[in-house]
Amino acid sequence: MYLGRSLNYAWNKNHVLGEGAFGKVYQGFHKVTREPVAVKTFNKLSQMTPGDVRVREFKMLKKVNHENIVRLLAVEEDMESHSKVIVMELCTGGSLFTILDDPANSYGLEEEEFLIVLKDLSAGKNSSSSSRT
Repeated sequence: MYLGRSLNYAWNKNHVLGEGAFGKVYQGFHKVTREPVAVKTFNKLSQMTPGDVRVREFKMLKKVNHENIVRLLAVEEDMESHSKVIVMELCTGGSLFTILDDPANSYGLEEEEFLIVLKDLSAGKNSSSSSRT
């Protein structure tokens, strides 16, 4: 097992939860409490964003507190690469994309499920918009 490390967290670099244009998300844990977390690392492309912009984005994300938005727990430095990593609560229920991509939902969600998703998305969006002011 190859571990990435920051001051308070460690993550298994063989356990990728997701990957995007700017980096990867790994399953990790708090070194003392062993609380499971998700750790997002950033690649070289993401490093092209000015540092002050990234810091401002991290601060804004830290302020958001809503049950429908993944919580940002910490911003730390990877001890190996010295780049920033963000530590988030670990959500194991899968993504909305995974649910929509399920063949059982190839014609869309049932109306009741769709309304629940729409309500949750709207509440999360409203919360994140109000946190920016």
